[in-house]
Amino acid sequence: MSPRASRAAAARKVAGAPAPGVPAPSRRRPALRVVPGVVGRPARTPFVVLVLLVLGAGLVGLLLLNTSLQQGSFHLDELERSTAELRDRQQALAREVAVREAPDNLARRAAALGMVPDPSPAYLRLPEGTVSGDLEPAGAAP
Repeated sequence: MSPRASRAAAARKVAGAPAPGVPAPSRRRPALRVVPGVVGRPARTPFVVLVLLVLGAGLVGLLLLNTSLQQGSFHLDELERSTAELRDRQQALAREVAVREAPDNLARRAAALGMVPDPSPAYLRLPEGTVSGDLEPAGAAP
């Protein structure tokens, strides 16, 4: 087969022509009709509105979160201030108790109430039910 003949056969295949010696099938072409035009792009307005709503909701959410965090921060500062005040008060009360528990202060307050030291104290032994020591009243205050 010559190059020209092979090109002609290829052209017939592409064009849909039947090969030589093969009867052509009877095809009837459908009637052409006009199709309504396709819209090039969907409307952008709903998408833009949706994006703006999402951004607005995110902004409002961030604002609410920030407000809540600031409120918590103020509450935390107030609690820390209260804790510092209570810690200072507890330390002041602990110092006052230490001063009042001092032996010289206890002796002075007991003397002011009319109490006197006992030179020979008596001891109770609870398991045995006995008393050891001298059971005499203490002397009068000097």
